[in-house]
Amino acid sequence: MDRHSPQQEFPGSPRTVLLVEDDAQVRRWIHGQLERQGYNLLEACDGVDALVIAELHRGPIHILVTDVVMPRMNGPALVKTLLGLRPAVRVLFMSGYPAPILESRECLPSEAGYLQKPFRSERLLEKIEALLAESIPLELNG
Repeated sequence: MDRHSPQQEFPGSPRTVLLVEDDAQVRRWIHGQLERQGYNLLEACDGVDALVIAELHRGPIHILVTDVVMPRMNGPALVKTLLGLRPAVRVLFMSGYPAPILESRECLPSEAGYLQKPFRSERLLEKIEALLAESIPLELNG
């Protein structure tokens, strides 16, 4: 079994990732990386579609992996709404903008994970595994 397999840390059913990325090529690449590691994938091209998917999906969603800047609804707005529906979900933001720029605009909660694009698949998997291992769910202020 690959060292990044979610079943190693979480026996039983695979973890479900809601992947939200407006760039189709990037979304396909991330999907492939996570699917190879045994994650169940739900995917959306923006925050509006992601909320519809989250409302319709009957099973758990363990982690949201979302771009920060997207059309129709950005990542932080998605997280704020999604946590109302699924308060236990973990969050990993990704963006081509450097984290300090985004944090200075106070759009990223400090408890969320962050990946600077571009990134390697190993880094993506490490971040997801670290977030899933945390016992305290993300909470947004305000």
